[in-house]
Amino acid sequence: MEPLDPTFSITVDLNRDEVHFSNAGLWDMPKMIEFQRDLLYKAKPLIERRAQIRALGDFRGLVTQTREVADAMRVVIVESAKLGVVKTAIVSDNLLAQMQYKRLNQGVGGGEVEIFESKADALHWLRS
Repeated sequence: MEPLDPTFSITVDLNRDEVHFSNAGLWDMPKMIEFQRDLLYKAKPLIERRAQIRALGDFRGLVTQTREVADAMRVVIVESAKLGVVKTAIVSDNLLAQMQYKRLNQGVGGGEVEIFESKADALHWLRS
């Protein structure tokens, strides 16, 4: 069984115009708001120079989220597209979480999105 403690980390590679984030556990809205704020803060240099941003999301350990949290995730996806994200690679080992993420991306039209089981494969695709 996956640990359910909600965690995240975010790093930005200014030289490659990339945002890397990892999310795990079962989230509540306070954790989602904390993630949204930190993501916006750390990506701000890329947003301000209107970079074509590539995102790598590591969802290994992320479980299927509640409707409220999933709706907030969709807001992040929609707003990210508006702020310059053109390509997103997701690494996930949970089939249900993959299905939820695909559903959240339907109709967004914010660039290319692919899901991978391996981080190496995700990075290769993201940078190609």
